[in-house]
Amino acid sequence: MNTFFTFDRLLTTLLFLAIALAAFLMPAQNDTWWQLRAGQEMWQTRHVLLHDTFSHTVYGVYWPNHEWLSQVLFYAVYTVGGLPLLTIVSATAVVAAWLLVWRLTPGTTRSKFMLTALVIASASTLWGPRPQVLSLFLLALTITLLTSRRYVWLPVVFLLWANLHGAVVMGVLLLGAALVTAVVENRKAVPGLAIALVCSLLATLATPLGLSFWTEIPKSLARIRQIGISEWAPPRLTSVALLPFWIVAVALVLLTIARGHRLSRDADARRRGYLTVCACALTLLPLAVTAERNVPPFLLLAVPAVAALSTLRSTKDQPVPIPSTQRPRLNAAITLVAGALVCVTVVYAYAGPIGHLRWAPLPEASLAALRGCRGNLYNRYDEGGYLIWFAAEHKVFLDGRQDPYPIDLVKEHVRVEHSGDFEAVFQRYDIHCAYVPADSPVSVRLLRGGWTPLFRDARWAVFAD
Repeated sequence: MNTFFTFDRLLTTLLFLAIALAAFLMPAQNDTWWQLRAGQEMWQTRHVLLHDTFSHTVYGVYWPNHEWLSQVLFYAVYTVGGLPLLTIVSATAVVAAWLLVWRLTPGTTRSKFMLTALVIASASTLWGPRPQVLSLFLLALTITLLTSRRYVWLPVVFLLWANLHGAVVMGVLLLGAALVTAVVENRKAVPGLAIALVCSLLATLATPLGLSFWTEIPKSLARIRQIGISEWAPPRLTSVALLPFWIVAVALVLLTIARGHRLSRDADARRRGYLTVCACALTLLPLAVTAERNVPPFLLLAVPAVAALSTLRSTKDQPVPIPSTQRPRLNAAITLVAGALVCVTVVYAYAGPIGHLRWAPLPEASLAALRGCRGNLYNRYDEGGYLIWFAAEHKVFLDGRQDPYPIDLVKEHVRVEHSGDFEAVFQRYDIHCAYVPADSPVSVRLLRGGWTPLFRDARWAVFAD
């Protein structure tokens, strides 16, 4: 008891209980719902969905669905346990990623606690039941395999990753950075890592997209930049939640300048692969600075990188004598109480469910009203994913998949939303129903134009002509 329930173990347990609580309360997002609907269709048809079937604007157009396996897995989980189980599975991927990072991070338990606790607020901003959480785990697994030099497993990881999520591109960047770093860190590892890199690249071609995977991903990223999606915008310096990200990013750069050469000469650090960790973290830094979406994966690598640069003596944790003031029974009691509180909180949140989870993002009365409307639907980009799932009888005007939709259509949609001038677009797409925010310019113009409000509350309005 005296050696197990130490204060350091209490700190570690409390930290991961906090991470677990934040992860288990991750809200469903707009994309969660179209991912589920895509998975449902693939389960029903037994074919990978590579053409649009959800919209009336681009119905039948090619859709480079590089997340197809995530969608199938998510829907399978949903059919077994609904949104609670899907959220639990997604949260488990996040917690597992941070457990791998914790094991990789050098230093004392208290220094690791302080550094990890600092970044969690920034790292959790975009957590949600989406394929991105699987990429977080696979990113942490990749860096673990690289530092332990178990390269033989990398092609397997990349085969799975390429079918789960397009962020496998980020993983390829890490392999490239690790290969360059190996020349300095461990030249004997270069041949094995080079072979693993080639095999991993070949593994990414084993998807339904084939060779086009590596042409469609850049096209998708370019399209996203033109559309201006908020999570792909650069992280704001004025955001309080992202302040830890900026602190760690600056610390990583300054410590690399001050101690990078010393790190490359430290035998123990080279053996443990910390130079690779730093190189990989620096590789992801430009991506994080240009898109908020890339902040969480960067922080996964930045934590062990900053810790490695900060503890350049022996990176092996030195045994610390347990002082007589340790209170193992009190530590055990605090652990049990904290664990019980987390469990009770999660059960209560799921039983409600609380609004934060966004399991019912649209009022049922509004959806019932929409079911009574016949004809093509107009909706915003923001609600398209919800409507794909909750109003499956209607084809949407637009949704968050963005890949099937031409840029001109998206820009026209933005113009309509800002001006309220809906007539030309509605006529072109033969629209007879609209699901819009109640206070939007489109809603105001529809009322003035004589459209019938089938539903209206403080947030949403459903119109028919």
